[in-house]
Amino acid sequence: MKDLTKYISVSYRRTQMFYTEHLKETEISSGQFMYIVCICEHIGLTQDELSHRLIIDKSTVARVLSQLESSGFVTKKTNTHDRREFHLFPTEKALAIYPKIVQLKEEWHHKLVENLSDIERDILAKLLEKVMENAVNHCKG
Repeated sequence: MKDLTKYISVSYRRTQMFYTEHLKETEISSGQFMYIVCICEHIGLTQDELSHRLIIDKSTVARVLSQLESSGFVTKKTNTHDRREFHLFPTEKALAIYPKIVQLKEEWHHKLVENLSDIERDILAKLLEKVMENAVNHCKG
């Protein structure tokens, strides 16, 4: 097998560079935009649900949410039935940049697969999902 780690690593780094460059004026980082997307698409989800959906450990989610809350992108509301649980809501500021983020994601995804046929794109998506699942299953974070 060729150097799969290199391919994944370079793709990840270039993806981060693309988002960093194009998100400058939004006040969010390349590591924060996916939180905004998930919260805007699943209004009222809990921190645990967000952690599960993004496949990111709870302490990292808590840290990033604290940053997003301080920056005015997210509000947390305590669950009335369980005071340890928070529901997450996008602010107007988050909702305002959400369409730009989605547009950037679509633009970048198109660039990544621009020389692939529709069939190759479908196969790539399925294979990458399997690779991700293997990574998650073999490296518990």
